[in-house]
Amino acid sequence: MLKNLIKIALVASLLLPNLVLAQAKQKISMLLYNGKVFTADEKFTIVEAVAIDGEKIIAVGTSRELKAKYAAAKEIDLRGRLVTPGFNDAHVHFFRGALSLLTVNLLDAKTVDEATRRVAVKVKETKTGEWIIGRGWDHTLWGNKFPNKNDLDRIAPNNPVFLVRVDGHIGWANSAALKLAKIDKSTKNTEGGEIERDAAGEATGILKETAQALVGGLIPQPNKEQQIKGMELALKMAREYGITSVQDNSGYETTKLYREFLNQNKLTVRVAEWQDFEDSVVELKRQRAEFDSFKDDANRLKLTALKGYVDGTLGSKTASMLAPFTDDDKNVGIMRRPPEELTRMIVERDAAGFQIALHAIGDKANRMALDGFEQANKTPLSADLYGKTPTVRSGVIDGGTRFYVANRRNRIEHAQVVNPADFKRFQELGIIASMQPTHAVSDKRWADSRLGEYRVLGAYAWHLMKSYNVHVPFGTDFPVEAINPYATLYAAVSRQDAEGIPAGGWQPQERLSIEDAIRCHTFEAAYAEFAENVKGEIKAGMLADLVVHSKDLTTIQHPEILTTAPVYTIFNGQIIYEKK
Repeated sequence: MLKNLIKIALVASLLLPNLVLAQAKQKISMLLYNGKVFTADEKFTIVEAVAIDGEKIIAVGTSRELKAKYAAAKEIDLRGRLVTPGFNDAHVHFFRGALSLLTVNLLDAKTVDEATRRVAVKVKETKTGEWIIGRGWDHTLWGNKFPNKNDLDRIAPNNPVFLVRVDGHIGWANSAALKLAKIDKSTKNTEGGEIERDAAGEATGILKETAQALVGGLIPQPNKEQQIKGMELALKMAREYGITSVQDNSGYETTKLYREFLNQNKLTVRVAEWQDFEDSVVELKRQRAEFDSFKDDANRLKLTALKGYVDGTLGSKTASMLAPFTDDDKNVGIMRRPPEELTRMIVERDAAGFQIALHAIGDKANRMALDGFEQANKTPLSADLYGKTPTVRSGVIDGGTRFYVANRRNRIEHAQVVNPADFKRFQELGIIASMQPTHAVSDKRWADSRLGEYRVLGAYAWHLMKSYNVHVPFGTDFPVEAINPYATLYAAVSRQDAEGIPAGGWQPQERLSIEDAIRCHTFEAAYAEFAENVKGEIKAGMLADLVVHSKDLTTIQHPEILTTAPVYTIFNGQIIYEKK
């Protein structure tokens, strides 16, 4: 009997620590283990497991230590799969892209005839007199020749038609639309725009830059049902691509629809919405005050930058250039406004505490934006709208000029063609270069002929930007490009199209490592919206926005990146997409 009691005591003494340990385990909502977790920190640290409780990451480490410490309501055995932070699309027209999903899709139409055939299908479904709209055509696929109104008149004589080019900077209208807009020989060009005309002075149907508004302003706004349907389609796409944050250029009014989705728990991306740089400071502040009164969760819906335009696009030959295009020696593009006016507006809005994000494609446009930001940086701020207090960085420019740059985080969107003398200025002035790698892949067909052998060296130069320690967040520019972050990563690391052309990559010196590319699409994007302390990396305290990938992006061959997809998309600590 005594021997049995001793044995029981010994067994109990051995089991007790394990029983106590089991009882002491912290209960959490989710544990991902047995994986390859790319944290996206500066050192590209890899861990095995992530512990999540509620909407936050509470720990990272080895599978053994986290399984020993936590008892999760849901455990996911990653089976070696790669995990990264959720993708943050730093430049997207999310809501406008959502609406484009409901219109005529002209992407990849190889000829004018193919484009008009797609429109003709819509004509048959549309009542006489109703508008037909679409986007995505690209005349560089059609022998670099613009279409005209006659192409549309043949298939839509009784409906106004307006079709926006893939880059959003040129519109193609038929005669019915031009008539409604009262565009004739006497109509003057808009400031920052152009009505293309034939030899007789008649409008051809091509409206460049701000001239698009002459027709576009007449198109009825989508109704609520259409808005909701488009938004639901776009959110579904985002979930399926692992996109958990968007920095959206759809305008202040869009926040009302986002708020409805948020209140219904249907908003499955974090939204940083942009206001319009063109609005007065008084109106911008009114919008901010109104927005603040709703007291939205700032991690789910917030206002950040003011979006403005300096010029057009390279594909449309409306980018503002320091010298004429190599293939069009009398054309230097279109400035949206004179440099002096741009600088005045930048300084005024910056002094009011607004972050500014300026679309600049050509080398002259980039210089104009930099000049304006340099002037703004000479003025100290007491505090901005993000609660930051800018600090002084002294002597960053020759001559010892003092600039107040640390927390402004003004941005140039695209930064596509930059003069060699201006790359360093991005770093000196603290300007973020927000870039979209898929543009390089799309534009490589004609960029050399537009720019020539020397200027092209400063085009789509994200590696060169990063060599100057400039912050380079990545985005897709949807619907100009597909809302596919894997295509972004592929373009960044390969500089090739989907067919692997050209061999070795176009301007291969600008390729990035896959680790750098992922960090640009996660951490750098978060930095660009003042959110690097809450998302963009996988570490304790961060929001639990993660993607589990079907393939290991860090080891596979470049072409395989295009066939990678999320296995799980985790947003706010919840699985919002699971590949079946």
